[in-house]
Amino acid sequence: MILKNLKSRVDDFLGIVEARVKGRAFVIGDEPTIVDLSMCAYLSFPKEEAGYDLAVGHPAIHAWLGRIAELPGWKPPYELLPGQHLPLYV
Repeated sequence: MILKNLKSRVDDFLGIVEARVKGRAFVIGDEPTIVDLSMCAYLSFPKEEAGYDLAVGHPAIHAWLGRIAELPGWKPPYELLPGQHLPLYV
């Protein structure tokens, strides 16, 4: 029951983010801000770990993450975090 409720909240959040980044380069406008960087940290994990295929279910979020990945100096989470990847929960 708890996991179902949490997944429902994540689904709601993804719907809000999808609508927000659809038709704009970044969350607030044409330039990235701390909002983009802080939000992308939660959404940059592989679909095998997150349980979400953003390219299929949330294409605007997927495109937004691609724009962030093109920023100078960008590195994906596992290139920045030491240690092993999380075990697969999906």
